[in-house]
Amino acid sequence: MFYWINIKSKQFHTNWTNIMSILYIQHIVADIGWIGQRILLVKNDFIDPFDCEIYIYLSYIRAFCLFLGLSILPCLIIERFYATLRLSDYESQPRAHIFYNLLFLLIVIGSFTSYSYHKYESSLEIFIFVMTFCSLGILGNIILLNINIKYFNEMEEASLKARYQIAENINVCRLVNGIVFSMGGFNGLICMTIIMNNFGLSTRTASLSVFAFDISALIYSTIFPYVCMYYCKKWKSTFMRLMGCFSLKNRSIQPFTTPVSGAIKNGIVLKNTFGQVMTNFSSEMYFQQLQQSWN
Repeated sequence: MFYWINIKSKQFHTNWTNIMSILYIQHIVADIGWIGQRILLVKNDFIDPFDCEIYIYLSYIRAFCLFLGLSILPCLIIERFYATLRLSDYESQPRAHIFYNLLFLLIVIGSFTSYSYHKYESSLEIFIFVMTFCSLGILGNIILLNINIKYFNEMEEASLKARYQIAENINVCRLVNGIVFSMGGFNGLICMTIIMNNFGLSTRTASLSVFAFDISALIYSTIFPYVCMYYCKKWKSTFMRLMGCFSLKNRSIQPFTTPVSGAIKNGIVLKNTFGQVMTNFSSEMYFQQLQQSWN
């Protein structure tokens, strides 16, 4: 459902939306692999489930999806770096090659880490790589947010396309910060369970580690879309429209009006790209820039 909402709402640039879609697709594939492994465990009395080739293949697929998913956040930041470098025309140009290059990078990371996780006994190196890659992504997001806020405060002569792209960059960076601050603990717990097998744990403790991993992944995947909806108004409105389709009541929606002090044109309250009420000065400057872009 949230995959459809992500595609339908078109909250951000197509490249960013497509990368986010990978997150939902890998989650679906990983869940199918998890269900397949549980079915095999129920149907067959394994002394060691890794004696079954199908179980091993499903384990490779799940690990591939896991490490690919953990690496998506830095790739989202890389895409925003391109958007910041191409402020003047990034919004109007598809630039699909950016998405395909990042998709290739994610596939390489997922394949290499999945193979290494099953081939070698120690997973500490994978843990260090994933944590370093994600940490660099978080640091890059903070830098990008500050750069775009600086551009936004200094863009008196910027075109409307550039203004829109800067505002989108700021919204994306704030969304990523919200995800990191609200969901970072789950990511850390998932990564910690990955390296538990390096400490010679007992069967009971190892089973608890696997259980903690499954619960963490379930909670993360369940809460994540709602965190995104909190920061993405188009996601939320698309979700509410979808829920309205299943409602038996015919609802009459009336506009909510409150006294507003700000720029008003023909009875309409004008708002900027962040949804804030514009001042009269800002609105006049906006329409002047709009007239210049048309000419």
